[in-house]
Amino acid sequence: HRWIFEDYYRTYMLPLEKYGIKIHHDDVQTAWKRLTEKFYVHKVAQFFAVGWPVNFWRIEAQRDADFEWFEHKYPGWYAQFGEFWKWYDKLSHKGEKVLLFNEAVGYVYPHRCWSCLVPCLIREDIVTDEIDGKLYTFAHELDRWTAVEAFADEYQGRPTPAMGRFSGKREWETLYHGWDLADAIKDLNFVRSDGKTLVPQPHLRFDDKEMWTLDDVRGHTLQSPLTLLREMSPADREKHLAEYRAGFTINACN
Repeated sequence: HRWIFEDYYRTYMLPLEKYGIKIHHDDVQTAWKRLTEKFYVHKVAQFFAVGWPVNFWRIEAQRDADFEWFEHKYPGWYAQFGEFWKWYDKLSHKGEKVLLFNEAVGYVYPHRCWSCLVPCLIREDIVTDEIDGKLYTFAHELDRWTAVEAFADEYQGRPTPAMGRFSGKREWETLYHGWDLADAIKDLNFVRSDGKTLVPQPHLRFDDKEMWTLDDVRGHTLQSPLTLLREMSPADREKHLAEYRAGFTINACN
């Protein structure tokens, strides 16, 4: 609360008004509600845990003591994330199917926002639009507005030569669409000096026998949600987006 409203909003954004810059105060409130009421930060942690093989750090599972702490601090947390972290703990052992590709869990890999480049984790807010005839996904209407309108060649009839352009190799998933997971990890240089052990691990255990290697993740093909969305018919696309906005349910971990 202090960082959003005191440091960023009151000391940075509000003073800009005296220079004629319009501050959309309701947007600040919207951002705050996404953090506090829609569990955004916890969904980010969940996303990074799902994608552990392509990170460059190690992520430990949450367990009973953590569950109690999070539920106390954030009422309703366990109902949304408890089963997921049980799955994560279970699937952290070598020989298990990589969580990212494990259908038993129930997690649906998210689309990525072309504007802010973070995943569209508040799924009911996802929107789509076209730029130069190509379809893109956005995490929120404000993201769509930024990329499609504010950063266009003209804004409200005036040229915008100093604005950046949303172009280039911006989306990770599209770059590795169709790659084997093991080959993508090698391309990212996330392999240790022995040439086989992964830099990322889904646990903090230090026994070499517990360490995942390239062989443990080989055989899974990465796919870009954006590429797949573009390949759909208009009807299938609308159906997919409706299902995406409805969210997903993590299955019980037995």
